[in-house]
Parts: sequence; structure tokens; C-alpha cells
Amino acid sequence: MSACQVPPVFVSSASVPRTVTLEHRKTGDRGQIAVLGALLITVFVLLAATLVDGFSLLEARNWGYQAAQQAALAGVSAGRDWTSLNKQVCTGGPQPIRLVSATTWNATVSLLQQELGLRGIGSYSYDVRVLPDYGGGSVSGYPPQTVRLGAGRGNWSSSEPAVGVYLSFPVNTFLLSFIGRQTVQVNVFAAASVHQPDGACSPTGFP
Repeated sequence: MSACQVPPVFVSSASVPRTVTLEHRKTGDRGQIAVLGALLITVFVLLAATLVDGFSLLEARNWGYQAAQQAALAGVSAGRDWTSLNKQVCTGGPQPIRLVSATTWNATVSLLQQELGLRGIGSYSYDVRVLPDYGGGSVSGYPPQTVRLGAGRGNWSSSEPAVGVYLSFPVNTFLLSFIGRQTVQVNVFAAASVHQPDGACSPTGFP
């Protein structure tokens, strides 16, 4: 071999496919990572939307219960028939007290509507019942719908004069709106009663 002759360079053909396979693998990994990232983002968005809806419904239910409770308390406070304490309806202790139905109902509804207005709720329904008698009473099938807080559907009863407030109103949703449920109806019930004087006698034969 002469001094100026360049020796031939041999390149193994096996190295070419290996390079192509490595590049293909990198491309495939990038695609899998992109798909996985998109799935994780979707899961996080759905989780966040679910939490938003859950918190909104829980907050609305708690508010509704408080509003119904305050309305019931306002009703029994305004509707007490003080003149009944001067009536001799029984013996053996202080005279019991009863409620004036119309006054109790009006005071309850007035405060309930005021609270709904302050909340900005324009679409709602309510059912207010008054048990004005000395020994209370019961109302069959009330409240009309099952509620989460307070008493469930059935026969509401009280051993003292009382007022019951059932309230139903819609709550706007975020996630559920995408599947056609723009609102969820929230139903709550609360009641308040008049505590009879300590040792009050029990009347019989009086309304």
C-alpha cells in the first residue's frame, strides 16, 4: 500500500435501523406523555367542577335550613296568644299558652320571603303549617318531600304549639349543566315551638 492511499471506511448496516428505532421510540414516548397529560388535566377539571357543585349545594342547603328555622322562630315569637294565659282552661299549675294561627303564619311567611329576596331567589315554593293548640298536634304527609336536614317526609307532630316551614328552591349547577341539569332542587324543613311555662297544667276539652 502506498503512503498516499486512504484505507476504505466500512459502516455497519446494522447501526442504521437501530438509530431509526430509537427515534421512533422517542416520538412514541412524547405521544403517550401528551395523551396522559390531557387525561390528567381532564380529571382535574372534572374534580374541580364536582367540588364546586358539591360546595354550592351544601352551602345552599345550609342557608335554606337556617332561613326556614329563622322564619319559624319569628312565627312563634309573633304569634303567641298572651291572652290565653288569662283563661282558666285547666287547674293544677300555670295556664298554658297557644298560638294565633293567622298572626303566626303571616310573621313566618313575611320573614321567609324577606330572606329569599335578600338571597336573590325568585323561583321557590313553601308550605307553612301552624299547630296553634295547647297540646300541639300533627300534620299527615308533611313535609311533602324528603329533606336532608330537619325531619323527613311523614307525619310532623309536636306536643306544644308550633309552626313548621317547608322550603324548596333551585340551585344553579356548573358541571351538571353540561349534561342537561341546569339546576338542582333543594328541599329543607324546620320547625319551632312555644315552650309552655314550667309546671303548666294540661287542658282537656279546649282547642
